[in-house]
Amino acid sequence: MDSPTAHRQASSGDEALDNAVAAVVVAALVEQMNTPSIEVNIDAFDVAISSVRDRNVSGQGRMRVGDDADWIGFRYSTVYDTTFSSAGYPRITIGGVSAGEREVPNDATLVRQLEDRVATELDRQFGNRAARLQLDEITTVEGGKRLLRITARGIADLGLQGSTPVRIEALYDQVAGGWQRVNYELGAGARD
Repeated sequence: MDSPTAHRQASSGDEALDNAVAAVVVAALVEQMNTPSIEVNIDAFDVAISSVRDRNVSGQGRMRVGDDADWIGFRYSTVYDTTFSSAGYPRITIGGVSAGEREVPNDATLVRQLEDRVATELDRQFGNRAARLQLDEITTVEGGKRLLRITARGIADLGLQGSTPVRIEALYDQVAGGWQRVNYELGAGARD
């Protein structure tokens, strides 16, 4: 499998919407997993009217990376524009969705690596060497046998710039032995 493939197991009843949403979900998964070798099944489309022209679309699906036999569950949400028949970049949550994917104990080494990585990025972003994290809520969820999704909330201490809430979502690839994605959000939005 050299290029991404997508299959729709479900339909919203609007083929243009289904195709646009599937396209942005596959593109986002390819980007986030950093591989073109991915197979994606969209298992559900839930559509809600948010305005005259926009629809909030959410659902779930499964993906398989490379030659893995294991399917990894994901959830997605995006906005579909009926005027232009296009969908925006989706929010994707990988892992903890399919049967057998469950919360597992946190790995102290991975949590420390994650803290160090985010603190280093905050130092770069704010131009200092004083960033520290105090993570109060840390959860690790399986994404098949390959991935671990680690989510954490707490406080980022930015030294002289003060402190602010922080939320982190990261994917660790156990097969490749490295981080696939590390995202963080600062401020009031990090509490949500």
